Amino acid sequence: MTCHPAMTRRSFLSASAAMAALLAAGAKPVFAQGKTNLVLRVSKSAEVLDPHFRTGQVDGNVIRSIFQKLISFKPNIYEWELDAAESIEQVTPTEIHFKLKPGQMFTDGYGEMTADDVKFTFERYAKPDADGKISAYKDDWASLTEVKVDDKYSGRLILSEPSPALWNVALAGGSGVIVSRKAVEALGIKHRQQPVGSGPYKVQSFEPGQRVVLTENPDYSRRHPDFPTCNVQLIANPKTAELALRSGEIDFTELAIGADPSLAQLPNVKLLTMPGQRFVWLGMNVEHAPLNDIRVRQALRYALDVDQMVDAGYEGQAKRLNAMLPDSVDGNWPDAPVYKRDVEKAKSLLAEAGQSGLSFKITILNEPAFQNMALVAQAQLQEVGIDLQVDQREGASYWSSGKGESGKSLELFILRFNAHVDANFNTRFFQTDQIGDWNWQRWSNPEYDALHKASSANMDHDARMAQIRDMQKIMDQSAAFVWLTNEVVNYGHSTAIVPAIMPNGNDWNFHYFKHA
Repeated sequence: MTCHPAMTRRSFLSASAAMAALLAAGAKPVFAQGKTNLVLRVSKSAEVLDPHFRTGQVDGNVIRSIFQKLISFKPNIYEWELDAAESIEQVTPTEIHFKLKPGQMFTDGYGEMTADDVKFTFERYAKPDADGKISAYKDDWASLTEVKVDDKYSGRLILSEPSPALWNVALAGGSGVIVSRKAVEALGIKHRQQPVGSGPYKVQSFEPGQRVVLTENPDYSRRHPDFPTCNVQLIANPKTAELALRSGEIDFTELAIGADPSLAQLPNVKLLTMPGQRFVWLGMNVEHAPLNDIRVRQALRYALDVDQMVDAGYEGQAKRLNAMLPDSVDGNWPDAPVYKRDVEKAKSLLAEAGQSGLSFKITILNEPAFQNMALVAQAQLQEVGIDLQVDQREGASYWSSGKGESGKSLELFILRFNAHVDANFNTRFFQTDQIGDWNWQRWSNPEYDALHKASSANMDHDARMAQIRDMQKIMDQSAAFVWLTNEVVNYGHSTAIVPAIMPNGNDWNFHYFKHA
């Protein structure tokens, strides 16, 4: 039940067009370029390079290479080190002191980074822009009351309450990058495509829907990248990306499940597989009758064979997931129940609920893994008398299907979230106030909400992780979530390079890619 897109004449012509675009952007095959030009393929285009209004993972990966933070994660591990800060210290549970290194310069003549830039950057998350839009990442800084500037290089972060997640989620994460006040105020909305940073790369050109070309920033104060030029190239079709990797037109790409196994035999290509930290689940809209009856939700959970679904979706490469957090994220629930398929139990629960002849629609993203899992679910639910209609959608339509008014009509769905190293980043999307946004289950539990609030401010690590596990137990009791997998991430890259990928498999640090 695996779908392998064929290499048609049209996709071959698309590949040729993509390669021509790469050459037009200055890319050369690996063997000819002297290892000075790194070409990275992305399946979705970068859209906004202003960190406050970034739209997703691709934007974030580019942004981390063109801006500095007070602290940043070391290559390939979730352990932070000083970046723009000369020192930083949590002096009380609600106050953090920092001092910048002198002489860190923004590009394009916008001057030296100061504590006022830090203040402007962090406080900007809570302020609307000229169009009245507030950053979607404002919750990363929810505990920040203000940044007090003490002198040119020093300041204090004043918090409304303790926030242990602040270090990993905001300071070392994408919301910790520091912008130039002068540049943002001078450029306005242009800053979204002409960002001014102080990091290892700067933007040479940005063509939304096509590519971003980065060049080395000669004034960067830390380690300079191995590759003076970095091309971030959109190639949407995975088969086209495979062809470009084969020919040496790209140096790095994520590979789809079911990628051509002959790639592993090529002398110029190396394959890499990582366990993912994304979490994927089948969700149920608890406001939609008869899914508002827990017995119906429990019946669906017993009717499904998660192992078969995951094997079909990921060709036996991915592990089953039994709770929200994978075992690689602190706060995971190792003793979570492992639900096994029980057709008789499912039928009994449906009878108890007075339900028969049910029909549901499952909304999925139009990609092979989700398609295959939905087809298995369709066959399994048929055995208990439930008809399942598969509604597969392209990106924009899919990602809006659970939001706003349209979310009220959603029934079943398969959804994927990118996990964060900090557990509270993951738990926040299932709160009551996320209904209509990311809580597609439309599930509300006051005890869960209270635990999220308490754990977010708990400075006792062990007690905080116990609260995180209790939250997952409450989710389990709702039967609104059938956890599927934390996926597996496959990459192909040139043997001439060593990629730099964080443990979640999603965050690529372009400036840490090295020569082999």
